[in-house]
Order: sequence, then structure tokens, then C-alpha cells
Amino acid sequence: MKRTIFGTHLYTQIVWPLVLAAALAGVLVAFLAVYFLGALTGDWVARIAEGSVRHVASAIDSKAESMRLASRMIAADAQLREALGNEDAEAARGALARLNTVAGYDAVSVLRPDGTVFSSTGVAAPDEGTALMGHDGRPPADSLQGDPRFLDTDVGHALSVSRPMPVGEVPYLLTISQVCADEMLEGLADEAGDAFALIDSEGALIASRITTDPAVEPEQRRALARFVEAPSPTVLAAVEKAHEGRGVAEPEIGESTYFVLAEPFLPAGGGEEANPAYIVAYVSRAASDQATAATRNLMVMWTLIALLVLVGLAVWVARRVSDPIVALTDGARRIASGDFSARTDVGGHNELTELSETFNQMTESLRDRSDSLTKKVLELASLYEMSRSLGSTLDMDVLLDSVLDAALRIFEVDLGYVTLRDRDSGALVIRAWRGGVAARPGDDAVRHSISEWVVREGRPLVFNPSRTPVEGHADVLTGATAALCVPLVSAEGTIGAVTVGTSGGEFRFLTDDVRLLSTIANHVAMAVGNIELFSSLQDAYLATVRSLAVAVDAKDPFTRGHSDNVAKYATLIAEKMGLSVEQRTALEMAAFLHDIGKIGVKEGILLKPGSLTDDEMAQMRHHPLIGANILKPVGFPWPITPIVRHHHERYDGVGYPAGLKGEEIPLLARILAVADAYEAMIADRPYRRGRSESDAIIELKGCAGRQFDPVVVDAFVALLSESGSCLIAAEDVGEPLQYDEAEAAFVAMVEGALASFSRLSGPRLAANVEAAVNLRIETEGLSASVEGGRVVRQADGAASLDIDQMRRVLRCVSEAIGEASGFALVDHFYADATAGLSERMRKTAHDLTVWAE
Repeated sequence: MKRTIFGTHLYTQIVWPLVLAAALAGVLVAFLAVYFLGALTGDWVARIAEGSVRHVASAIDSKAESMRLASRMIAADAQLREALGNEDAEAARGALARLNTVAGYDAVSVLRPDGTVFSSTGVAAPDEGTALMGHDGRPPADSLQGDPRFLDTDVGHALSVSRPMPVGEVPYLLTISQVCADEMLEGLADEAGDAFALIDSEGALIASRITTDPAVEPEQRRALARFVEAPSPTVLAAVEKAHEGRGVAEPEIGESTYFVLAEPFLPAGGGEEANPAYIVAYVSRAASDQATAATRNLMVMWTLIALLVLVGLAVWVARRVSDPIVALTDGARRIASGDFSARTDVGGHNELTELSETFNQMTESLRDRSDSLTKKVLELASLYEMSRSLGSTLDMDVLLDSVLDAALRIFEVDLGYVTLRDRDSGALVIRAWRGGVAARPGDDAVRHSISEWVVREGRPLVFNPSRTPVEGHADVLTGATAALCVPLVSAEGTIGAVTVGTSGGEFRFLTDDVRLLSTIANHVAMAVGNIELFSSLQDAYLATVRSLAVAVDAKDPFTRGHSDNVAKYATLIAEKMGLSVEQRTALEMAAFLHDIGKIGVKEGILLKPGSLTDDEMAQMRHHPLIGANILKPVGFPWPITPIVRHHHERYDGVGYPAGLKGEEIPLLARILAVADAYEAMIADRPYRRGRSESDAIIELKGCAGRQFDPVVVDAFVALLSESGSCLIAAEDVGEPLQYDEAEAAFVAMVEGALASFSRLSGPRLAANVEAAVNLRIETEGLSASVEGGRVVRQADGAASLDIDQMRRVLRCVSEAIGEASGFALVDHFYADATAGLSERMRKTAHDLTVWAE
């Protein structure tokens, strides 16, 4: 189904475009309103700042103009001019003081043409004789006269106005000054924004005024006062820009942002040579920000209201149109998912109602067809999954369990079992079972089951309940009242059967069920044949490997049985560490062949009773590489070569042949190293006696982390502790042989050794060996024989064999097998024969093989 950006429902395709259009319009309106309002409020703040600057400038201009008028009046005073004409400084001072009584300026001075003070009065009056120069260093006659300006005096900056006052031929200069203190600005500009300041061209503060508006918080007022009194670099930068006309800044002061405007100021009458000062106005943006925020919130609120109204309207309209379509779509979706019981009921009388009735008719038509199709699809899917699982394992029990579970799922029943015919005895054996009874039945119960009949007859059997209930009418193995059993047929004949069933009284198996289970049985039979073939190949591999191990051990009589023992130790360690069956098999094979490289080492070195020289040790260290090169061309199904190659590496990296370290060494090689070292320590050698098991364990622990993997050592030590440090040898060494046990061990050894030889050499050579054994037994005069690989007495009533005679029969078997295949393999065949016996029975078998000379 093609999806759109507005969903797949009709009402969403109606609602969302309206909502998005309304939202975009609201956002656009709010943005434009905030943008233009911000511009307006910013312009309003800038105009307030400009007005403040103009107001202050106008006030200072007015002050300067009044000072000019005063200077004109003072310059016209007759007494002052008479005193100047007489060059009477004292009289001139008195006249100036009298004239300044009314004006009240801070300084009134008369300057000589050279710029020195002739006479002065006032709190800021300079000393007589002091030279006053213009800001450019020229005499006052050239630079001060007629220009109001700010001068830096001993009591602060002062606003000064100068007027020429010639008396006779002397061009005196009259100067009036007013100190620019904050109090003067309070009187000059009461309505000039939140604050303003006068700053000279060097950036020094001349005077300032701070707002007294009660609406401004005291803390904010104090922060503003501190900022104005110590102009920040931001403000000074604005003052610097004011050289070109005006400077603007927007610093954060306290909790508010202020608009700062700096403009140069020259009082009226100043010219290009005047010394400039700057008026800096501070206007808070708080009011404009509040206005902007209020407007923004108002616009957002109305936008949301409009959006909600539009959404409600759109939903109402969309629901009127889309609800019937949604109901039909939901019904169609349920039908598509397989729910053919679903019906759609759409009210009204229109095209949608007719469509709903058509859907209901289609549902009834598809319901009948879907039942059979669904069952077929499930059968095919289950068969496919089962076919995949058949090739995923070589474990017979795992395979049959998974097959039985799959069959039960397919037929939706809960009881079943799989039987296979034992190759040796020919009896049917239960290999997988899912039954309703409490305990799994024994193999004897198979003789009375429907499985036995199916295997014997080689055809399926359907076991359905009768129409009238009959007591005891149920399968004896599972208690199923309805069961279906089909044979497992291979090229060798019927090898077993698969049975499924249920105790439900109403369930009945049909002809199609027989066909389906027969198909499953054909796949299972092929998989069973493959597993048995693999097992045969694996046995052949193992027999070959053991033969090679015996050949290696035969070169060194002092290490005979070493490979067998190492293989047993290594396999037990692998089981303790939870390794897989494939890993354990690979490790066992490698353990049997780990010393095969010693074939390339001289016997003088192998059998040397003393310590080896460096050259001899170097040759011994080549045997892992020699063994790996021997095994490399062999196509083993397990990774044996790396294990053999690296079983003498050390965990700390100083081993040989590759110097691998830690996890670089293959895990199976690390396990083999521990097993090999332990067996070598407890075994006797030409140059030493074997250590005790406790000493060997202590040595392993001491070398853990250096020579051996500590994890492997821990697993092996735990294994030894659980078994009492005795994994191979029996504990009751000195216990005398019991006749019954000796007879059982004797039969097991003879029949097992002959069976092992038969598997290796084939039936023809096995028959020849059996004839040779009987000839030797007859020559010895013993009342026993071997027929078909079984030990039998020669005649009824013959005396039983005693233990010595058993040993003589075993010697006959050993000699016959040794002549046929080589005496090096005899121990191997006996090891196979006793592999499945208990520890005590293996001990008994070992004692029987202590031949009397």
C-alpha cells in the first residue's frame, strides 16, 4: 500500500493539511508581528535615546548661552576695566567677585595675552600667574576665545566660555567656568532617559545622572550607577565610534539590556578647533522587551485558538466522510489476515453500504477455500523446516527428537514415538518418545506395540477409535486412542517406524495424514542412513588413528599406552569444560596422534636414559612440526593438525614451535598440553620414575598462567578432585579376582577384540582369524571355541574354564590377531573391547591380561 505524508486514512488527509496550513499561517503571522514589533520597539528606544541626547545638549547649550551673556555683562563693567587699565590685580579680583556674586559661577578669570592668569575668583579659580593654554597648546587668544568648552580643572571638569576684553592696547581675555558636577546635570536634564553621562575625548567620565524612577528596582538602579560611573569597553567603543558621528552599544546591565547612544557635543559657537565632549544616553529595553513578549504571547495564543478551532472543524468534517471507509478498511484488513469470520456493517444507503455487503459475500466464499489451503501451506512449511533440520545435526537422538516434535506440531497431536532396529541384536528400540503415561516404557514393551507390526509388515497402520467406546482400545506405549504409524524404509529394508497419536476421543486420522507422515518418514530414513554412514566413517577414522598411535607407541616401549591415556585425560577435560561433541572428537583424535612426529626422531634420542643435550633437545622439539606435516595432507573432518602442531606451546609465549601466547594458542591444544604433561609426570620413563598424582597436581597448579592455561588447569584439578585423582586406574589394586567377574570380563574381551578386528579388517580376514583361534584352542586342549565372534563351550556338560584357562584362551586370540595384523594393534583391540566396561570390570580385564610366562 502506498503511503503518503499525511497517512493512509482519509480523515488524516483532510485534517493534517488544514492543521499544517493553519499552523504555518499562525507561525508566519506571529513571526512577522514579532519582527515588525521588535523593529518598532527598537526604533522607539533609539528615538528615546536620541531625545535624551538632544535634551541634554540643549540644556548645556542654554547654560553656555547664559554664560556668554554673563561674560558680556562682566566685560562691560567699568570698575573691572579701570582695574585692568591700572594693572591692579587686587582691584580686578574684587570687581570679579562682586560681579560673580549674582551669577555664582565656579571660576571667573582674566587672562593676559600670553595665557597667564592676571586675576581670578571663585571656588575653581586658577592661581594668578598660571598659564592657561588651549587644548592644542596655543595661547588663549588663538584657541580659547569665543568657544564654550570643557576644561579639566583641579576640582573637576568645567564648562568654560571665553570673551576678548581689550583694555587700552592690552588684549585681555575674560573666561567664565562652571564645574560640571552631577548636581549641575540634575538641574540641566530631569527628563533624559534612564541615565546619561558626559565623557571627554580621553574616555574619562565628566558627570552623570541616574534615573530616580520608582518603577526601577533599587538593585537595578545601583547596577546601572556602577556601570555608568565606570564605563565598560563596550561603551568606550561606542564613544570611539562617535568620533565619526555616533556610536551605539547594547550591554547587559544587571537584569536588563540597555540601548546606549553616544554622540559628540560642542556647545553653541564652537568650531573645528573646539575640544569635544560626548553625551552618552542609557535607555532600558525592558519596556520594549515586555511589549514584544506580550505581543508574541498574544499572537501565539490567538494562533493556537484558531488552530484548535480549525482542527475541530476538520475532524468533524473528516469523520463524517471517513468513518464508513475506516470500518470497511478494517474489515478488509481482517479478511486479508485470514479472519474470515469478520463482517462489516455500514449504516446508511449509499455506495459504501453496497461495498460492505460485497465484502461479506467475499468472506463467506473465501472461508471454505482457506481451510484446506491453510492446512496445505502449514504442511509444506513444516516439511521444509524439518528438511532443513535433518541436515543440521549428526546426533541421532537430537535428530529423532526434533523430527518427532515437528510431526506432532503438524498433526496437532501430543503423543508419539520413534523406534529403530538395533543393528547388532535386530530388536526394536525406542529412540524418541512423547507419551501420556508417567514414565518412558522399556524396550520390551515395543514387542506388543503397533510399531512392531508396522516394521514387520513394512506398511502403514491407522489406529482410529471405534464408534462405540471399547475398554483397553489404546496404544500400549503412549495410551493413544487414535494413532498413525508408518515404517522407516531404507535401501537395507525397514529400519524402524514413526508413530503419532492422541488420547482425544474425537480425533481421527485420514488418508491424507498417512501420505504426509510417510513423506516425513522417507526424509527421516535418509537422514538416519546418513548419520549411520558418518558414524561408520568416524569409527574407521578412529580405528586408523588408534592404529597410528599404537605404531608411534611401539617405537618407544617406555611410553606404550601414553597416547591412549592422554586421549582419555583430554576428553574428560573437554567434557568438564562443556565443549561440543565435535570438539571432543577432534581433541581425542589429536591426542592419539600428538606424538606421531616422533617417527622422525632417532630412537637413540627417544630411548636415551639420561638428560638430552641441546642438539638432542632441538631435534625433539621438531616433533610437533613433523607431526603436523605428516597429518596435513590427510583430509580429516576435524581440525587436528593445529592441535598437534601447537600442543607444546606455553601460555607465557616461550614454548615451541611458534612461540604463541595466551589465547593465541588453540583451546584444544591448551587442553592437550595439560593432559600430556600430567600423563608424562605420573608415568615411568627410562631416566626417572613417575611422580605421584598429588605431586603432579601441585606442579600443574604451580605452572598455571606460565606454562598452562589456568582455566584448563582448574578444570582438570576439579575433575581429579571429583574422581579422587583416579581417572583411569582402578583403586582396588590388590583385590583378588572373582570368578564370575573374571568370566564376564573374559567373554567381553574375546568378543569385543574380535568385533573390533572385524570392523578394521573385514569379514573375510575375521573368519580366518576365528579359525586360527579355534585351532590354537584345540591344540591347547581347552573346552571352548569361537563361533561367529561369540565364545561357546565345545560340548554340553564340559567343564567350565578356570581363570588360568581363560588367560590361555586370551593368549590364543592375541596370537592369532597379532599374526594377522601385527602385535602392535592387539592392545588397541582390547582397549576397544573394554571401553564400555565399568572401572572394576576394566581392572578385572587388566588382571586377566597379565600373562603367565
